[in-house]
Amino acid sequence: MYSLYSSLVINISLLVLIATLLTKMTFVKQVLSEEHTYQTMDQLTLALIFGCFCIFSTCTGVKVNGAIQNTRVLGALAAGLLGGPLVGMGAAAIGAVHRFFYDPAGFTSLACTVSTLFEGALGSVMWLIFKRRNRKQNPLSLFLITAFAECFQMIFILLIAKPFSDALALVKVIAVPMIAVNSLGMILFFSVFDEVFTSQDLLAANKIRLALTIAEECIPYIQKSAKVREDYNAMAAIIQKYSNCRGVLFLETDGETALNDTKFVIPKALLEEIRLLNGGAGFSRVVDKKDANYRYLKRYIAFGAPLTQGENVWAYLVIFLSRQVLSIQAEMDFVKGLAKFFSTNFELAQVEKQKKLRQRAEYQALQSQINPHFLFNSLNTISFFCREKPERARELLLALSVYFRNTLEATEAYMIPLQKEVEHVKAYLELEQARFEERLTVTINIDISSGQEGGAGEVLVPTLILQPIVENAVKHGAMKQEHGVVTITGMQYEDRYSVTVTDNGPGLSEQAMKDFKLKCKNGKYGLQNVDSRMRSIYGEKNGLFIKTGKNGTSVTMNFLRDYELNKYR
Repeated sequence: MYSLYSSLVINISLLVLIATLLTKMTFVKQVLSEEHTYQTMDQLTLALIFGCFCIFSTCTGVKVNGAIQNTRVLGALAAGLLGGPLVGMGAAAIGAVHRFFYDPAGFTSLACTVSTLFEGALGSVMWLIFKRRNRKQNPLSLFLITAFAECFQMIFILLIAKPFSDALALVKVIAVPMIAVNSLGMILFFSVFDEVFTSQDLLAANKIRLALTIAEECIPYIQKSAKVREDYNAMAAIIQKYSNCRGVLFLETDGETALNDTKFVIPKALLEEIRLLNGGAGFSRVVDKKDANYRYLKRYIAFGAPLTQGENVWAYLVIFLSRQVLSIQAEMDFVKGLAKFFSTNFELAQVEKQKKLRQRAEYQALQSQINPHFLFNSLNTISFFCREKPERARELLLALSVYFRNTLEATEAYMIPLQKEVEHVKAYLELEQARFEERLTVTINIDISSGQEGGAGEVLVPTLILQPIVENAVKHGAMKQEHGVVTITGMQYEDRYSVTVTDNGPGLSEQAMKDFKLKCKNGKYGLQNVDSRMRSIYGEKNGLFIKTGKNGTSVTMNFLRDYELNKYR
């Protein structure tokens, strides 16, 4: 009995070692992390890899009572759980066919063949279920799924293998070792591949940081009213410096004229794709050999996105990278975010030229501001949790993506539901609470249920109107104390919805309140900007209402329900 357990442990150890070596290969990382973009050939290749795991498990199995005790379930089941139906069933088919012909005279050959196919199907079905629910596998689910699969293997042996007495004797010997050890082994085996997903989260965070760094350095060039070739060359050099790409192309809207000096030209397939995506980021991996740029794309992969002013495209940004990129999706998001930032700042520069739209330009400037210090602090916090609490790191990355996406999309609408504004604030506060931990306590008492008549879910508010007040309460109020407290409270009235942000900070100084009343910014724009926006939208009597003292500060904002926003429609 001891040898049965030890042989399984040795086989699992060898599989884990091989899996660890495989996950160091760029191709495997790409296919595992980009299941929504890889092609059929990639899936078949992955199926072949896991099929080889099944073959290896069969060949290294131990003969027991005329059968083979093995760890084949790890290859077939994990293939489905990681890669979906095509990968799972492909690997299972390979493992099943090999198992049948490996020992065709064995009395369990047919039963083990059927069970291998069942394991691939089970993994595929569970992949679909977890994907639909947007959930990840955890150790408990892996243990239970594997134990379930192994139990069915024992049932198949009892039902198919003949004579039944031999089948029953075999199951009595191998059932407990295979169910227990293989289920635990699946957790270890799966964790090796799960590290790929963790690395993709870190890569995505790094891409956000890169996009911000590049955008900040390119602002002086992108905001010029009349950009010349040298400006595009300078921006291309900055992008190439930080992103380690092979080439950068700024392209005229005709799709043929390069705005910067480069040897690259855009693939026709990619140009058509980013035109159809209407603002999204596209990429070109397979290029027609007749394409004039084919000699480049054999070695490189191209990503592109349009640079826009409103709904009009004024140029295209295309970045060429090595084909061995770790994540297609991360690169697409990077190019899209960079193009969005460029587009936003170009719009600001153009609006400044139009004095008749000066007020609208000020709103877009407020909506498009990104606080790099906050994002860098958040990334540092997330990097700490990546080492200590990877699950918490994933949650914070999601909060950061919500915050970043809302900020980038802020120029698309002047008025949004209060529910969405509160979601943006919650994402900001979740990151700040992770950073300050027990030093910061946040309470939000706002009913954002859209179904309730007259509730906050039906209230429209100016975009990014609440976040600056909350940020001010955290940075300049609550965190000035040893233990900071921030409370956000909503109150319904017949003609308005009132939101009050309170902190327990030291309060505003007399000079700060004097400057606020006299509209003297004195280098501090947060409260003044929000107050100006509130007054311009809801009237001069509906700015910010501030109460401050030694025990803290409260800022109240009144959002009128039926106010006509004619000048913003």
